[in-house]
Amino acid sequence: MSSATPMAQQYLERKREYPDCMLLFQVGDFYEFFGDDARRASHVRALDVSGVPFVCSSFAVQLLNLALTRRGKAPSASGLDDMCGFPIASLDSYVEKLVMHHGLKVAICNQVESASSAKQRGGYKALVDRQVVRIVTPGSLVEDAMLRPDENNYLAALYPSGGDVWGLAWADLSTGEFVSTTATTERLGAALLRCSPREILLPESLREGDDELLARVIPSSCLRTFRATSSFSTSPQRPELEAAASPDQEALPAEVERAAAAAILDYAAFTQPTSSSPEDAPALRMRAPLHLESSDHMLIDASAWKALELTRSVTHGTKHHSLLHCIDSTVTPAGSRLLAAHLAAPLMHVERLERRLDAVAFLHERELLLRRLRRQLAKVFDVERSLQRLATSVGTPKDLKNIALTIHEAHAAAALLSDGANAKATMPSLLAECCEILVDDEADQCTTEDSESLAALAEAVLAALAEDVTALNSRTGFVRPGYHPELDALRRLATLDAEQTTAQRDALQQKYRARLGSTRLRVGYQQEKGYFIDIPHDEHNRLQRRATEQALDSAEEGVGPQAVSPWDELTMVQSLKNVVRYRTPELRDLNRDILEATLEVARLENEIFATLQRRVLARRDTLTRLAAAIARLDVAASHAQTALDRHLTRPVLDLSRELHIREGRHLVVERAHLQGKNSTTRRAFVPNSLHLVPSDGETTDAERSGSICLLTGPNMGGKSTYLRQNAHLVVLAQLGSFVPAAFARVGLVDKLFCRVGSADDLASDKSTFMVEMQDTATILTQATPRSLVVMDEVGRGTAVHDGVAIAGAVLEALAERSVRTLFATHFTALSTLLAPRYQDNVQLHRMEVLTRRRQPSGVAREDEGAVAQDVSQLVFSHRVVPGLATQSYGVYTAALAGCPAPVVSRAAELLAQLQTADNAGNNETDNDDAEQRLRRISAVVESKNSAKEIVRRVQELLAH
Repeated sequence: MSSATPMAQQYLERKREYPDCMLLFQVGDFYEFFGDDARRASHVRALDVSGVPFVCSSFAVQLLNLALTRRGKAPSASGLDDMCGFPIASLDSYVEKLVMHHGLKVAICNQVESASSAKQRGGYKALVDRQVVRIVTPGSLVEDAMLRPDENNYLAALYPSGGDVWGLAWADLSTGEFVSTTATTERLGAALLRCSPREILLPESLREGDDELLARVIPSSCLRTFRATSSFSTSPQRPELEAAASPDQEALPAEVERAAAAAILDYAAFTQPTSSSPEDAPALRMRAPLHLESSDHMLIDASAWKALELTRSVTHGTKHHSLLHCIDSTVTPAGSRLLAAHLAAPLMHVERLERRLDAVAFLHERELLLRRLRRQLAKVFDVERSLQRLATSVGTPKDLKNIALTIHEAHAAAALLSDGANAKATMPSLLAECCEILVDDEADQCTTEDSESLAALAEAVLAALAEDVTALNSRTGFVRPGYHPELDALRRLATLDAEQTTAQRDALQQKYRARLGSTRLRVGYQQEKGYFIDIPHDEHNRLQRRATEQALDSAEEGVGPQAVSPWDELTMVQSLKNVVRYRTPELRDLNRDILEATLEVARLENEIFATLQRRVLARRDTLTRLAAAIARLDVAASHAQTALDRHLTRPVLDLSRELHIREGRHLVVERAHLQGKNSTTRRAFVPNSLHLVPSDGETTDAERSGSICLLTGPNMGGKSTYLRQNAHLVVLAQLGSFVPAAFARVGLVDKLFCRVGSADDLASDKSTFMVEMQDTATILTQATPRSLVVMDEVGRGTAVHDGVAIAGAVLEALAERSVRTLFATHFTALSTLLAPRYQDNVQLHRMEVLTRRRQPSGVAREDEGAVAQDVSQLVFSHRVVPGLATQSYGVYTAALAGCPAPVVSRAAELLAQLQTADNAGNNETDNDDAEQRLRRISAVVESKNSAKEIVRRVQELLAH
């Protein structure tokens, strides 16, 4: 076994420093994986194709389609015989696959000195120094190519107090946003859902802790990273906390909250790029942590978040078909992210909500102004992310230009708003504050660089940058011609344009052709190699022979030494397939001048970039406020545009517990109906109303309508849509949006719970019914009189009598506390099982079912209730009406779904027998009638009619 090489030892040292990372090790122009990392990365297996990030549970998963090679036949002491790699230019794409698709961490280890520098430092065998310059993890991304512009990329940290309270902080390193809060164990899951982090930092003490709790509250797509307890220290002696926005004791009163915030900053310093001159380099800087008071926002529990499809649809797992997708009319990335943040944390303050609604109403009433403002906002760029990139090594001149252009467009947007407000209509306070920030009035008279006005800063940046957009993607060639005369002169020498290169090459070529006597000699130029002379092999041989002959002739004639031969100054560089390549001292001097000019150009360009970068970051706080103002304007304009497009109205918000909705609609379903592909699927949405007024001491008997809506009706009748649309409307109202209703009065809701749909958790050994009961237990223990509860078919997952008993007990418990509740069920017996003291607090509603009957004239008429022999079909009108449903029409729905005719027929027959037996058991004197009806039903079942026709006739007989 051979001993480990110096480079292998260097690799192992870096790997020991970052054991939980895939180590990308630069070797020349390639990045290499070695050992276990190489074996994992060598082939593709089970790649995620959904676009939803996931976490690899085992390092045995093979990640990338790279060819695995082996160094030598005998195993080495280092164990690094296997290797695979890719060119440096492909770094971003491979890192994206590892981090975004597989949820892994990547340590990028670069050569931080050249081979020549290493030789000067330590001799011929000196090892090139390599250092880890960047840790890329799912939660620490700042690279634009790896981020979705309309989504935040949150890194979270969780710290226990030892009791029931947890410190929680989350930050988006790509924007600087930084939030912290405290949460009890019961609210922890909802708090984490609010930020949906890609990665979460946990103290080592939790590695062996309550894994069941962590599994329940931490999303499965979130990477867990365990950090030393010292990372959560808030000691004032930690310089990285001071540099990056140290957690403030007064702003963050709880110690566990400050500890979580400290862990975020510690990890940001650990993962972000290093600099060769840290004293001069900008540093990634977060905003001061914003303390979030949990009582200021509506709590949306995990089941409600998923069932209501607020930000992700259950079917597709993407934003498409979610409520967020339906209301998002923003035109800026920052606005889209802010809208998502508002949706995740609806407000509990009437005054703050009214401020948002006033801004929306102002723009809604001025459609022309709204259109112009949205066109203007669409021209701005993502200032938040540009600022963060400039604070790291990934910033480019394009970020500088985007910020400068945004400053100009922001001033224009402020002017539009100011013109839109007149003496008769004062601009709402939210819009006025945004305008004030956009025009940056307080800096107009500033003269120092650190406080120059944004307008002056924008002019300075744009004056320095080239017009060519592609030139702005790197830190070379980005300076506008004429901005720096010395740089222009050096550029002319260092990077000759085509015309200059051709002229100089032609002159040199003519000179050397005349000197060597060759018409086929060619002077060439390459950016990397400079000038050279190429002579074809046959021409080269001819010239060499001639030179030799001339030398011999001179010697035979006794002639003294000639002048220096032109060949004496030529030095052969290499022999290629078709030509022999030479250089001369003149060409070497010219190439040296070009190289020196190139290096000087790079130095000057870096100096110009650093100066502009420093000037921009000096106004970072003001630019951050500007970006926030743009986002707030965009969200208000988005709500106004959605209100116009979808015919929304302004809700009335108060501190009562009333929930009154007239002609409410489900925005997502309505859009799907309107966008149907044909006349069958394209139809108008049927609006419905709701009025819940809980019984309390402040309401009169005339006002009291009950806090619970008990909803019955058939499958496919629209019960679930009705439940969800009312929950959606409450969320929309409390994020400051207009709502899809003719009228809406919303008494603020503190917690929103949903028990809708069915799902199991087999990994945790939980059946569908167990999951349902756990969700029900959460509702019963956490719901308050100010909450809104939505429950669909509680008790369906067990025996009928058990289910009815559980549903009845749950309904009574909610009625006891007057919790506003929408309760859908097929258990119609619940209305009679309720204790008398609760019945006044429960409203009975059903989904309307119509039957279409053909008249002799051929005109269709719709009647409610039972039908005669000429029934053509049942019609689910999707309208909510008072009363209690008598049938669920399950067999009919099975027929509509396409179940085989024999199965449907048999189901109809069995249903008839069961219902006839029940009716007969209830009244023994009707046994003869029951038997006669059963015989008629059997005759219908045995007929040759279609399954749907059989079901219709059986339903008709059962109704009589």
